[in-house]
Amino acid sequence: MKFFILMSFFIMSVNIFAQGGNTANDSGTTTASVIASLNMTAVEDLEFGEGIQGDAAVTITPVNGDKFGVGATGASFSLTGEPGRNYSVTLPADGTVTMTTGAGGANETIAVDSFTDLGESSCGGAIFQICVKDGRAVGGVDSFAVGATRAALGAAQAPGSYSGTFTVSVIYD
Repeated sequence: MKFFILMSFFIMSVNIFAQGGNTANDSGTTTASVIASLNMTAVEDLEFGEGIQGDAAVTITPVNGDKFGVGATGASFSLTGEPGRNYSVTLPADGTVTMTTGAGGANETIAVDSFTDLGESSCGGAIFQICVKDGRAVGGVDSFAVGATRAALGAAQAPGSYSGTFTVSVIYD
């Protein structure tokens, strides 16, 4: 009997609380911002020019728009994105880029290391930033240059045309 009375009291209390009708509602606001994606295009290749067997290492310093001697140029990249946004550049690590000729066997490879970038925006700032001029977007563009060091050539370096690829990545800060 006690169980029945306790159970009846419990069921009635649940109904009392469930029928209280004390409900509150309010509305919230959602917002979002969509920014332009980063798009990069290689404009100029990294070219070390000609070398003779036994030549010393060659370093190309990145300077936007400059040439580095006969047949030698730094790489350059064009970038579009959200005006005024800062971005970072990631370059290849040492030991990851090799130029090859022929089958890439003995004396048919040349290491490319010590990749560097200009370290500043072509907009004139001290950091990489998608260009803005006088408070308005200048097409949301920027460009930067990349240089590197070609290893010294061995006395038995195989003659030929050498080539390789490297990857540069950019990301918004």
